[in-house]
Amino acid sequence: MISRRSLFAVLAASVVAALALSAVCCAQDAKPWEQPGATTGQEIIGPDGGKMVWVPAGEFTMGSAEGEGESGEHPAHRVRITKGFWLGKCTVTLGQWKSYCQAAGVDVGEAQAPADNHPVVCVNWTEAVAYCRRYGLSLPTEAQWEYAARGPRNCTWPWGNTWDLKKCCNAENQGPGGKTFPVGSFPEGASWCGALDMAGNVFQWCKDWYSGGYDANAPDADPPGPAEGATHEVVVRGGAWFDFIPTNFRCAARASAVPSGRYNGLGFRCVRSF
Repeated sequence: MISRRSLFAVLAASVVAALALSAVCCAQDAKPWEQPGATTGQEIIGPDGGKMVWVPAGEFTMGSAEGEGESGEHPAHRVRITKGFWLGKCTVTLGQWKSYCQAAGVDVGEAQAPADNHPVVCVNWTEAVAYCRRYGLSLPTEAQWEYAARGPRNCTWPWGNTWDLKKCCNAENQGPGGKTFPVGSFPEGASWCGALDMAGNVFQWCKDWYSGGYDANAPDADPPGPAEGATHEVVVRGGAWFDFIPTNFRCAARASAVPSGRYNGLGFRCVRSF
């Protein structure tokens, strides 16, 4: 005969086991990128297997004063990011691209990189968009990108207001073989939210069409970019391994590229917006 005390012990053990199993199941089913973060720079593993950092809502100065650039970044103006977002801590790697292609049943195509842990390049804008959609993500808007790079302190470069060629990959500090470094090689060059390689290594596709005069009349809250650029080009940001001019690596510096183009200095990172 089982005593009442023994029965209670068995029942208690069963409850503990059930709770433990439930916790394991919940952990396995958890999708942290579907919930807002709690603190600036909080890290999670995103749906594509890459690290993401939390960028909270806030306000910053976008663009620059007249004379600081020739890419349509004038005038300097205040912009509000009203909702936080998860941002790829680094750009998408060749290894991640290969995993995506295998899962999606598409060809690796012309994607390149010296090794799987380097940023994938020669992926056009349409392909980058398809990659993001596969995982419920998107390319960052130009405003999101610049906000993540310079933040409320309005840094000139992601790490601060003094140029330091040793804090990013550039023509005077190139990686193995004279091109890129593995992603995340410059932790000392991190932006305020913990994003890496926001300057150098490779340019990065943005979601927005390019327009030289858009900023002058853009909304001050979550600017989405023009419907379509007059030049039919897309905004790219960040600077690349082959460039040596410090001003081209500024957070505010803009460039553009044809969306169908494939470039050996252009990659991308993803966001999950709320």
